[in-house]
Amino acid sequence: MKHIFLVLLLLLSIVSCNEEDKDPKYLMDQGKFVELLTDFEMAEAIVRLGYNRTKDSLIYNDSIYSSVFRKHKITEAVFDSNFTYYSNRPQKFEKIFEKVITNLSTRSAKIQEKKEELPINK
Repeated sequence: MKHIFLVLLLLLSIVSCNEEDKDPKYLMDQGKFVELLTDFEMAEAIVRLGYNRTKDSLIYNDSIYSSVFRKHKITEAVFDSNFTYYSNRPQKFEKIFEKVITNLSTRSAKIQEKKEELPINK
């Protein structure tokens, strides 16, 4: 009887581990999530730096974030679910943010190159 209980306990633990390893259906591909976060961080920078501040800044800020969601064809709920999923897995999240930082650095370098090409800067 004791052995049967141990075997059942072992099987139950194996099954529960396998279910935990499965990604949820709502989860975005990591590459797509990196691109989404890159765009979201750029939107965040626009908001924080206060570009185009108007009387309706709150509406403007919401529209900036909404434009990121529209570009990637997702909802805020999907974003929140993915963000929560990855933030609860720090090792995965760290790798994702390393890629986001690389993307932002690349974009920044391209912008800087274009600035230097302008006739005003020559």
